[in-house]
Amino acid sequence: MMKVIPFVFFLPVLLVLFSCSGDEKSPNDDSNKIITLNGTQQRDTVFLTFSIPEKIIRAQRTGKLERLVESPEFRKNSLLVQYDDYDAFVELSGEKETLKEDLTNQINNLPKALLPVEKKWRDFAGKLTPDKLTPDFPTLEFKEEAAFLEEAKIEEKYRAIQQKEQALQNYFQLSTEDGFIIKAHAHTDDYVKKNKPLISYHPKKIKVRAEASFPLSKSITRQIKADLLVRVPASQVKKVQMSSTKITYTLTLDQKLDPKICPKYVIVNQDQNAFHVPKEFIGEGQKVSVIGKKDPLQAYYKNGKYFIYSDQSSLKIQRP
Repeated sequence: MMKVIPFVFFLPVLLVLFSCSGDEKSPNDDSNKIITLNGTQQRDTVFLTFSIPEKIIRAQRTGKLERLVESPEFRKNSLLVQYDDYDAFVELSGEKETLKEDLTNQINNLPKALLPVEKKWRDFAGKLTPDKLTPDFPTLEFKEEAAFLEEAKIEEKYRAIQQKEQALQNYFQLSTEDGFIIKAHAHTDDYVKKNKPLISYHPKKIKVRAEASFPLSKSITRQIKADLLVRVPASQVKKVQMSSTKITYTLTLDQKLDPKICPKYVIVNQDQNAFHVPKEFIGEGQKVSVIGKKDPLQAYYKNGKYFIYSDQSSLKIQRP
C-alpha cells in the first residue's frame, strides 16, 4: 500500500508538466506580427495662419499735401497722394506754350522742299497742351528738316520740357495694388518731409495657410474653403499651393480685416477612419504595411500616438 501512494501523488504533477511543455510557441510562430485594427470616424482640427502684411506709403518729396486719400478702400493706380504743384505746373505750361509758338513760326516759314512734312509738325504742335503729357517727338526724315528745326532749338526745348514733366510726376503718388487703409499718419494741407509715413494699409489680397496633422483630402479642402468664405469677408478663395497636410490660399477681401479677429482653426469632418497604430508596427519613413495593400500607408504622429487613415472600417497590419 505504501508503494502505490507515491505513484498516485506524482502522476498529476507529470501531467501538468507535460501539458505546459505542449503550450510553448514555436520559434516560427508569427501570430504576434499581424494585428487587426478597428477604425474610428472623427472630427478634427485644421489650424489657420493668416498673413496680412501692413505696408506704409511714405512721402516721396518734401512739400505741402494738396490731397491725401481719405476713402477706406483704393484700387491699383489710384491717386493716393498729391503735393502742391501749382507753381511748377504753371512754369511747365508756359514753356509748352512757348515751344508751340516757336514751332508754329518755323512751320509757317517752311521751304517748299519740306512741305511734305508740314502736316506731321502741325499735328505735333497741336498736341502740345498744358493738360496733357508731351507727345513723342516726330521722326526726322531729312537732313534739311533737322537743320530747319535746329534754327529755333525745337528739339532742345522739347527735351528740357520732358525732363521737367518727369520731375513733376514726383508730385503724384499712385497705388501699386488694391488695398484698405489701416491708418492715416498725415492729412490734406499738412506740410511733410520726404520719407515721412503718410498711410498704413494692407493689400486686398492676403494669404492663409491651412495646416493639419493628417492628410487633407478633396472633401476636407472643400470644407476649409466653405468655412473661410463664411467667416472671413472674402469674395474669392483660391488655392495656390498644396502638400499632403498643408494648403496655402489667396483670399480677395471685400473689406479691411483685423488680424486679431481672424479665425485660428477650422473643425472638419474626416472622410476617412483613423487607426491607432502601435509604435512597434511603424516602419522606415513612418510607413505601415497593410495586408491586402500593395503600398504601405503613411503614419502621422499626433498627441504622442501614430495614426493611419483609410476609408475601410478595419485593417490588418504587419510588423516591419
